[in-house]
Amino acid sequence: MTPADWRALIEAYLDGRLSAEAFMRRFVEAWRASGGRVPPAIASLQSTVEAFEADVLDAREDGVVNDDELRQAAQRAISNLSEDGPAVAPQTFDRTRARAEFRRFQVQATGCAGIGCVIALIWVALCVLQIYFVSEWIQEAFDWGAWPSAVAGFLLAFVPIVGNILAYLGATQEGWPSLVAAIVFFAAPAATIISGWTRWRQQGPRG
Repeated sequence: MTPADWRALIEAYLDGRLSAEAFMRRFVEAWRASGGRVPPAIASLQSTVEAFEADVLDAREDGVVNDDELRQAAQRAISNLSEDGPAVAPQTFDRTRARAEFRRFQVQATGCAGIGCVIALIWVALCVLQIYFVSEWIQEAFDWGAWPSAVAGFLLAFVPIVGNILAYLGATQEGWPSLVAAIVFFAAPAATIISGWTRWRQQGPRG
């Protein structure tokens, strides 16, 4: 039914051309036929009509039902009907779309997890190399034993800049080309930090 049809039905009741029971029956039939696709004013009236229908069923023996509340609700509905926009369709759950969204989320999550794992593995490998070469440089430079050098190397390897420089010196001392050592101990850590920071900015802080 169009808003004009609903208005005509309500006016017929308010003008006395339809009894309250007849209005109730026609309203319920029209509501069911519309599948809930009605203007907001009619949707508000529907609960009152349902309550009146329940009163009618309860009062079958007495045969007297007060329709004052129904009449007031009908008057409010007809005054609000002109202010309503087009009918709103009831929302339904779209299984196909939900599956597609879920698959896309899985792909994105898998991709993020894969990239995160690669970055983490690279970072661990860099840390191990940095500790090793810092320890080697300390052992060679100060003629310390293996254990003191390893402890000092472990501590110094994680000092920003200092650890990178000492690891670079240790790697070149062990025969690494200067360019390769610079890439591994300066460029690679910077790249992983920038990559992680960029992903954090894109996803936003948690919590």
